[in-house]
Amino acid sequence: MVAIIRKSLLSTFVTIMFLGCSAKSTLDLDTSGVGDNPEYRGSWAQVPVILSRVSVPSFPNRTLVVTNKPYSAPSDGVKDARKAIQRALVDLSRQGGGKLVIPKGIFFIDGPLVLESNINLHLAAGSQLSFGTDYDKYLPQVLTRYEGTDVYNFSPLIYAYQKKNIAISGQGVINGNAAQSWSTWVSKAKNEDLLRISGSSKMASEQSTRDMNNSNVPVFERVFDESDKLRTSFILFYDSENILLEGVKIIDSPFWVNHFYMSKNITVRSIAMTSLNKNNDGIDIEASQDVFIHDVDFATGDDCISIKSGRDLEGLQKMIPSKNIVVQNVRFLADDAIALGSEASGGVRNVFIENSTGENLRKGFYFKANNNRGSHFEHIRIRNLNFGDLADVPENRRKLNMIEVTTNYDSSGVVYDRHPEFKDIRFENITAGTSIYPLKLEGTDQSLLRDFVFDRVHIGSGEQPNIIQDVDFETMFFRNFTVAGKPVRAHVNGSSDSKQITQTDNTPPDVYAGEEQIVQLSQSDTIWLNGDAIDTENDILVSQWESVSSAVEAVSVGEDKEGNALTYVFGDEKNVSFSRPAALATQVTFSAPGMYRLRLNVQDGQATGYHTVYVEVRI
Repeated sequence: MVAIIRKSLLSTFVTIMFLGCSAKSTLDLDTSGVGDNPEYRGSWAQVPVILSRVSVPSFPNRTLVVTNKPYSAPSDGVKDARKAIQRALVDLSRQGGGKLVIPKGIFFIDGPLVLESNINLHLAAGSQLSFGTDYDKYLPQVLTRYEGTDVYNFSPLIYAYQKKNIAISGQGVINGNAAQSWSTWVSKAKNEDLLRISGSSKMASEQSTRDMNNSNVPVFERVFDESDKLRTSFILFYDSENILLEGVKIIDSPFWVNHFYMSKNITVRSIAMTSLNKNNDGIDIEASQDVFIHDVDFATGDDCISIKSGRDLEGLQKMIPSKNIVVQNVRFLADDAIALGSEASGGVRNVFIENSTGENLRKGFYFKANNNRGSHFEHIRIRNLNFGDLADVPENRRKLNMIEVTTNYDSSGVVYDRHPEFKDIRFENITAGTSIYPLKLEGTDQSLLRDFVFDRVHIGSGEQPNIIQDVDFETMFFRNFTVAGKPVRAHVNGSSDSKQITQTDNTPPDVYAGEEQIVQLSQSDTIWLNGDAIDTENDILVSQWESVSSAVEAVSVGEDKEGNALTYVFGDEKNVSFSRPAALATQVTFSAPGMYRLRLNVQDGQATGYHTVYVEVRI
């Protein structure tokens, strides 16, 4: 039987859940995140669930001041304070942790600071950590990342590897001093290519990292030095958890400013970045989960927020997605506001961005992948954003696009056949100023863009016509989408003529399938999934659960030795049973281990909305 429901209400929702319980069930009902607040219904019901898991670290009531004895760190900006501060970090961690205070003054840091577990590195008002520019001081090489690939390279200026409960907080400044040092390793040519000033060419060293990645070269053999001119991240958290960045100002970064890789439970709040060097992404979330970014100011030299999950074969084989990310109340002040990709081979899902502004930007939204990556982007929600005119300066002329989604990014270097996918993405209540291209949606014939909703999107005039290429129009919904005050028009599939894009009065229901879980068959074979759905037109809704097999939607994991395509094997749908397959909430029982994709489909009579939840079943 198929359930027919009205726009879901909590009382109805909980009733359905109880009806689905068997008398023998000992599972606790969990309605966290599903409430009466209409702002957080449907897919947005996931936001309070995510935030309930994100907690800031706490620390013992123990304080050390780095200028006190026995550390006596100099604060004159000339003498090296690194050894004293590093010793204090280690000592305080061994004592069980606490707050390490950097008092007022300038502390010259001649080399990397390595963070320790259970430490709150607190910069008092008037303090500055000023990092040195002698590259040799950032050796020996450490395990780090370069554009989505594991390498041994210069240490990040601030580095945390496999640490827990760590914070950088306060009102001080962290200065990378990179403009006249690390950043001289690249220069911007008129054609916007990056050219090395000395050492090996950019393409030789970068291409080497990519070749090593796709050839499965052991990581310990991927060693780079000054001759390769691969800049290091400013702050890197590698395989760490329970992280807080709060209050500080970060300036003049060598490369990516704040980089989180394979980490979880991350809070970034009330910080400011002013760093306009080349490739100065503000926050890079890579293969990380449970992230809350809010009340942050970005003035950065590339993507303000970039969400990634590894490059090419290495990323496909690790298959660690970036997921469960919430961004609220931030200000994008330069260059590109929000990027997904391009190094996102492990996938990106469950991203929620709302209530933010932007000005002086080069791009508004830039979602990018190609056939080397094989990326899967799904369940992305963006709403209530207001962007001004894009910054019309000569060096930006090629890049002034307000909304750009492409599965053919940087196509000149594509040699593989791993098809990326963008699906289940919504833009709602977006207001933006002028640009060169207001809208560019560019799929390929093998990677159609599908399941997009543009609802109440209003963009100012554009110098060039909008472009829509290789999209599945049956699953693309444009409602009240205007450019320069008129219904959106575009050149479609290479046509030389502009056509008006059909707008709809209806959009698909917005759906949440429940929280991702791990099941231990030795303890229980059954879970609850608590779904939610909302429909702005208040239509009658029909819901249905399904298990999505590998045969239905393949996910690339690279190639075998003969070059044949390999795909990830998800759990067989025959091993899954739903107690109430036509209800929003259901018990799910598994009979074999594996990674399962469970999808809640909700129809309103005209269109289908859905959400896919991943459940890992272990023995």
